[in-house]
Amino acid sequence: MMNGLAHGVIAPVFTVFHDDGALDDKGQCHLLDALMETKSITAYFLRSGLGQMYTFSYEDVVQITKNACAHLAGKAPVYIGAAGIWNRNWDRRPDPEVYTRQAVAFSKLAEDEGASAVVHTMPEAILPREGQTPGDVSLEYFERISNATKLPIYLYQPPGTEQRFRVTPDLVRRLADVPRVKGLKLSTTDAEYFFNVTWAIQDKEFVSISGAETVFYPALCCGAKAVIGQGSCVSPRILKTLQERFDRGDYAGSMEAQRSSNLLIEKATNGVEFFKRYLNEKGYPMSSYTRPVTDNPYWKSAAPLTDDQYNEYKPILEAELAKYAN
Repeated sequence: MMNGLAHGVIAPVFTVFHDDGALDDKGQCHLLDALMETKSITAYFLRSGLGQMYTFSYEDVVQITKNACAHLAGKAPVYIGAAGIWNRNWDRRPDPEVYTRQAVAFSKLAEDEGASAVVHTMPEAILPREGQTPGDVSLEYFERISNATKLPIYLYQPPGTEQRFRVTPDLVRRLADVPRVKGLKLSTTDAEYFFNVTWAIQDKEFVSISGAETVFYPALCCGAKAVIGQGSCVSPRILKTLQERFDRGDYAGSMEAQRSSNLLIEKATNGVEFFKRYLNEKGYPMSSYTRPVTDNPYWKSAAPLTDDQYNEYKPILEAELAKYAN
């Protein structure tokens, strides 16, 4: 955190489940311990996209919030994904008032449990009322969240967000003026779009976060201060090195780290399952189970990782990690 704002490598923490799909509190703590051992992560984001946030029930959000906040208390900042319950089926949106009340309740819970911030997706779950624009929906939603908590609020525009709900330079300036709204995770590889959004808020106390690690170097050039991506869990030291080199003017070295990060993404197959299996080998027991995506024609579950895929990727990961061991 810098001046209370997000900075550096933020881990979108993978969720650990029992083999029956229930949350595994003990296994989740093992995963958090493994991440802390890297000494490369500045904050831990629970109920993230890579953590399968769209499969969560109300009770799941309460459980993971209490477990993570208790385990990391006094050790590291915790960010809680606090949007309402929805599986992102655009044909079956939730009741907007219920969804917003849940988001308020989760934000209050995160504050009560000692979280450092809450993260809310752009509210594409809520259709505009007559006479409203999607931008009006976003402003109304985030003003209501702001009135409900004293925590910093980070906006999250996931991949595949409907065009009408995506931030524009004008909208992000208006959102940045909402009390406690402190930043945006923008999941895009479009450098022009990222730059235009970041330029629009350069005079505000507001952080742009790269939600696509494959373009973290260009995002830093545009003014990003943090990154959230798969590598923020699997290879956070590489991304930390990338930013450190950039900050001291070693641009060639920063680009080298970017290439290592990109290579790991290019070669990865089901990085979430791989990492859970890899941590088991390293002495952090947990199931590699991932919940299937159900009742949603727009999203598909990742194919299970084969032993051959695991054994092929492991030496690639370890070779790249070794380059940044010191």
